[in-house]
Amino acid sequence: MAKKIGAIVSVSIIGILILATIIMANINVNYSINCANPDAIYVQYGSNAQITATDSQYNEILNYINNASKGNSLEALFSGNLFTKAEITTVRNYTTGSNVVPTTSGTFNVVFQYNSPQALKYGKDNYIDSHGKTYYYKELVFSINNTNGESDFRVYIKPYYEENSSNGSTDVQYSGENYTKYYTLSADFTNLYNYLSENGFNQ
Repeated sequence: MAKKIGAIVSVSIIGILILATIIMANINVNYSINCANPDAIYVQYGSNAQITATDSQYNEILNYINNASKGNSLEALFSGNLFTKAEITTVRNYTTGSNVVPTTSGTFNVVFQYNSPQALKYGKDNYIDSHGKTYYYKELVFSINNTNGESDFRVYIKPYYEENSSNGSTDVQYSGENYTKYYTLSADFTNLYNYLSENGFNQ
């Protein structure tokens, strides 16, 4: 009797595991950056001049970026990305004036440009700066090099407003060319890199 109960329990556990595997294989996860569609997309290769994406190119580029960090939950579980979200690193210190700009060495920089302030997101929530205020930006720059498969990429964040070490953001629009923070995004941009190369954005 005990053996029969044990066998039934074992079969039930195996059945549950199989069912869970099937369910996870059919549930998609998305660990991309939470941001609105930009007002314009520009592409710069290396130190070349920026190229404005046409309407059709805009849609293609946006589609590639939106789908670069998607997968089913089973794959995400085994790759360690099931609960992953793009991390934010602060790179500009307003006391010392240190800052960062995207690399231009053999890299496509895809610029999402916004006409109005965008609240920076950390996952689904607004990112709160060290002054307890929502942080606003006007550009995201996806820095994309030639990789094969999923890798970590930086997405540079250009602030919308000036900020200082004591008062936080002000209503004075930021006019500099440097970036104060960046996301570290896990994504597969192979198809996007190939699309940009094949459509002359590196010319």
